[in-house]
Formats: sequence, C-alpha cells, structure tokens
Amino acid sequence: MTFLALHGFTQRGSMWAEVAAAVGGEWVTPDLPGHGDEPACGWREAVAGIGSRLAAIAAPRCLVGYSMGGRLAVAAALDHPGLVDRLVIVSAGPGLAAAEERRRRRARDRELAAHLEKVGMAAFAREWLERPLFAGLQRRPAEWREADLATRAGNRAEGVAEALRRLGQGAQPWLGHRLGELAMPVLLMAGKNDPKYLDMARDMAARIPRVVLAEMPGAGHSVVGERPAEVAAALAAWPAE
Repeated sequence: MTFLALHGFTQRGSMWAEVAAAVGGEWVTPDLPGHGDEPACGWREAVAGIGSRLAAIAAPRCLVGYSMGGRLAVAAALDHPGLVDRLVIVSAGPGLAAAEERRRRRARDRELAAHLEKVGMAAFAREWLERPLFAGLQRRPAEWREADLATRAGNRAEGVAEALRRLGQGAQPWLGHRLGELAMPVLLMAGKNDPKYLDMARDMAARIPRVVLAEMPGAGHSVVGERPAEVAAALAAWPAE
C-alpha cells in the first residue's frame, strides 16, 4: 500500500513524518499548491494534479488528507475513483453548501490573504497557530512546536495567500451531494474537542456507503499534530476490505 498524503493550510508535506514512521509502508507527501516551492493554482488544477500523482503510483493506493488537504482529497477521489483504493479524511468536510455562504467565505479569505501579504509569513504563522482551533498543539513539546512554526513560516507569503484565495472553502464547490459516489472504503477522523468538524464527519459518515468514523478522544482540529501515534494506530487498525 502506498499512501499519498496531503497537508493542511500553511503546512508542508513533512507534517506527516511522525504518522508515516509509525504506520510504515511507502508514503508520498508532496507540498500542495502555493506551499513550499509549488506555484499556486485554482481548484480544478489542484485536483487534477493530485490525480496525476495518484496515476504515477502503483496500486494499491491510499489517499489521505488533513483539513485543506482533506477537502482536496475528497474532490480527487470523486474525480478519479479508479485511482483511489482507500480514502482517509482527517478534520475536513465537503465544502460549504450555500452559495451565499461560499461568497461570504471568499470575501473573508481575500481579506485574510491581504493581511498575510502585509504582515509576512512568519508573523502570520504565529497568528494562525494562536487561533483556538489549534490550542491542542500546545500540549506538544516546545521543540516540536518551534519546528512546526518554522516549517510554516518557511513558506512564501504570496504563495500561501494565493492558495487561500484559490483553494479556500469559498473557492471550493460543494461536494456533499456527491459523497454517496465514494465506493471505496473511507476512514473519517475528527477530534472530539473539535465539535464543528466532528459534526461534519458524522454528517459525511451518514452519506458514504463504506465508512468508518474514528472520533479521537482528547484531540482538537490538529489531530495529526496533536496525537500522531493515535492517528497511526487508527490507520493500522482500520479493517480495509
């Protein structure tokens, strides 16, 4: 089994290192558009790029995505079902259902992207990690948190800002009505201390035919960073058919 794992906003593919080491097997962990040295692109181009990466991997393939990467993974599995043998979605949903909600989110994302470009990547990364959504990361050792911050701060401000504009939830099409098309085994993970995304995961689980929902005790939104050993254990214990 080869895992193609997609990271979250402001992160890099290296966010999966602890989980990959614990799970074993082959892991491909690219930087997503706008992150690292990857140029930013639109939603369709990003999903097509994931399809190309999947096509370059010999089967069986497990597509894994966290947060922003999870939203892209859902879209890629829907667009390229023959290239995804297993799908794992962590702390992510299928987008925003209402057109007006997407419009408002696009406006907010444009404002946040402009702020990012004004203050720079290092300052923005600190501000981002101070959000309550990421409070659970404070339990990690200071050395780990410093390395995480440095990785995020090492991105290019213009690239991450453009990723926010073009890959944010406001730019993403609503995919909730298509979840029943996911015929492969699907594992959903969400932290029990992340009620918004836990509710999303429960709603998604009700729409997907072959699904397992792992509700992670004591974890918030950043479940991969907060509890990598538990994430790896859930992956290893998942009874794939």
